[in-house]
Amino acid sequence: MNKEFSSARIRKDKNFDRKFLFGVRTTGIFCRPSCPSPVAKEENVTYFNSIFEAIEKGFRPCYRCRPDVEVEYYNGNINGASTVNNALKKIYDGYLNYHAIQDLAEELHLSDRHLRKLFVDHLGVPPIKIARYHKSLFAKKLLLYSDQSITDIAFASGFGSIRQFNEVFKTIFGKTPTMVREDARTQTSPPDNTTLLLKYKKPFNFRQTLSFLEPRAMEGVEMITKESYARTFRTNSTKGFFVVRDSPERSALELRIGCDDIKCYMEIHNRVRRMFDLDTDFTVINEKFARDKHLARGMVQGHVPRLPIAFDPFEFVVRAILGQQISVKAATTLAARVARQGAIETDKKFPRGLDYFFPTPSEMLKLDLEGLGLTRTRQATIQTAAKAILAKDVHLTANQPFDTFYQDFSTLKGIGEWTVNYVAMRGLGMLDSFPATDLGVIKALAKGDKIPSKKEIIKLAEKWRPYRSYATLCLWNKDNRKESA
Repeated sequence: MNKEFSSARIRKDKNFDRKFLFGVRTTGIFCRPSCPSPVAKEENVTYFNSIFEAIEKGFRPCYRCRPDVEVEYYNGNINGASTVNNALKKIYDGYLNYHAIQDLAEELHLSDRHLRKLFVDHLGVPPIKIARYHKSLFAKKLLLYSDQSITDIAFASGFGSIRQFNEVFKTIFGKTPTMVREDARTQTSPPDNTTLLLKYKKPFNFRQTLSFLEPRAMEGVEMITKESYARTFRTNSTKGFFVVRDSPERSALELRIGCDDIKCYMEIHNRVRRMFDLDTDFTVINEKFARDKHLARGMVQGHVPRLPIAFDPFEFVVRAILGQQISVKAATTLAARVARQGAIETDKKFPRGLDYFFPTPSEMLKLDLEGLGLTRTRQATIQTAAKAILAKDVHLTANQPFDTFYQDFSTLKGIGEWTVNYVAMRGLGMLDSFPATDLGVIKALAKGDKIPSKKEIIKLAEKWRPYRSYATLCLWNKDNRKESA
């Protein structure tokens, strides 16, 4: 028995909601630690590291604390298992909705047998079952938070047929999709039929994130108002646009997606969650940084700023290269010119102002960048980066050691230390990246006219591990100073 988990369960400690789940054998129900239900006897309790492990053991989610809906996925026992993390991200984004397990294994340079073994060793559940459970969990969110038809929800969640959807769903939740939809409508008013709700934990400052993104929005690809963020997108299966607004009364972002294949909902839902940093547990970070004289002034009402992560990592690589040693405004202008030069236009049904898709790496290699205001050196660097990404010499994923990404990316001609750290932080969402040579960081740590050396900055930042990306945001936010690109 884990005494820490037991104590947290008895206290109903919300700080442990992302660290474990527990099941009650006498009821067959699993809950999060803060569940308001009566405290079960310890001898009847089983602890789980993930929601998938609980489902695999035959437990069903509690209808009071809703661990399947109100708490996003976490996996308490796979720290450092980068291969499993990479596979999970692809599964969460719907990869197995279009591909076989053999394809996923090949992407990860493994045999499908080895991949299954890794999943069972680390999660106790094979990847095919996790994909099935994930599809059901995502479908339940659509049933609760959208007014899509049950047929559309089945296919948006990756099921091949309504019959399969009903059978799998009822096995996991003990109710049919129709019953869950009816239960939801007796408790709440019907949701907007085009809107998904992305739940978050307060405090959440949506306008602060918008104010960060606004000066960096590419004309024609992104649009930002005082109340919303919108952009175009393309996935392997579809193209479309989405609009995000805040709904503080429901503690959620409202996500409206327009696309030509609803199977993209799962991927876009997950990517927007990452984009707005909805799943980080800030409890430890806030406590740690509030005691630091350099970082506390950059916090907002005792809360660390959230990390806005780029929706499209390659797009951000280009943006970072364009932003080397120039202002935010100048880099944004150049990025918009690149998008216009690509001339990959949207359909007439798209909202006015969302006119282009940003080029992919293969499209970028065919693009003439002359006459846009880019130096020959920057043009060459963009082409070099696109080739390396296509050749898979550089991987644009957060689920890799930073040192690996640094080694791969920094070997490219024209890519310096600032660019590597900036892409790792804002393009990939690595939480312990630190751009020590960034002008905003240097100014925030200066004492009067005394500018700290790079060595001094790196030494000081050691105490901010493993959250140096958030430390960087605090430094940028300090005295309203901003990043340099």
